[in-house]
Amino acid sequence: MASLKTFIHKKTWIFSFLAFVFSLNAFAQQVPKTYYATLSEGVKLYESPSEQANVLTIVTYGSKVTFNNSDVDKLTMLDNSVVVNGARTYWMKVTHNNVKGYVIKDNLATIQPPKENTDKLSDWLKQFAQPFGNKWESGKIAESLSESEHDNYISRQIFQNGILLTVTSGYDVNSSETVQIPNTNIFAVYNLIQHIGSFKSVFKLNTVLREGTSSFKDSEGNEYKWEVFYQKGEEIEDKILQSVVITWNNGNNNTLKISTLGNDIVVFYETTL
Repeated sequence: MASLKTFIHKKTWIFSFLAFVFSLNAFAQQVPKTYYATLSEGVKLYESPSEQANVLTIVTYGSKVTFNNSDVDKLTMLDNSVVVNGARTYWMKVTHNNVKGYVIKDNLATIQPPKENTDKLSDWLKQFAQPFGNKWESGKIAESLSESEHDNYISRQIFQNGILLTVTSGYDVNSSETVQIPNTNIFAVYNLIQHIGSFKSVFKLNTVLREGTSSFKDSEGNEYKWEVFYQKGEEIEDKILQSVVITWNNGNNNTLKISTLGNDIVVFYETTL
């Protein structure tokens, strides 16, 4: 009998503990979330979920808005969709400087945008994320060009927000940077990458994410090729952006790829001779 009471007591304690954990998770899901405006011209805050509605104010690039994250606001978002660049997104009811209104979700990001003087992907990460643990390193950089293809340098660093940065340089490539960003949106990351110094002039050549392959030339005659891939969504008219690959040669061969990997977004940039 004692053992039965002990068993019941333990079982009751376990269920109470699990209920407590679930209540914490439910509470965490209700906590308001901070988002940042990603468009250089600013993000319009509308009076209602429509691009024909009155514009209450402009949320300048990098400024914060707050999404209440309540069940009501989530349902409101899902009930008000909009198609941008052929892909479906949603209206979010947010607050900016005590003004409440609606913005298009893909024009916001949960991570801070690059500052004006940001030149590389790795520089951007250092602005808003702290390293987690020690950096893993392998190989070396030769002082002069080596015939050994093993004279490469590879480093990996994970950050406290879950972002993973991999940097490679040496014999095989001049340099490459790969950033894996968890639980984010490819349109938001695409908008953020445009503000990194190394890519600003590239993105100015093409402002529309048109599906398929297209080519552009800069003022010096260098050609830039864009390959944009969409996947069909649940609705017949819906498309989901899967990846954008940009290649060009300005003395070096350059490849910039932004793509989805499950719930993560991967940004890869490589330059070679």
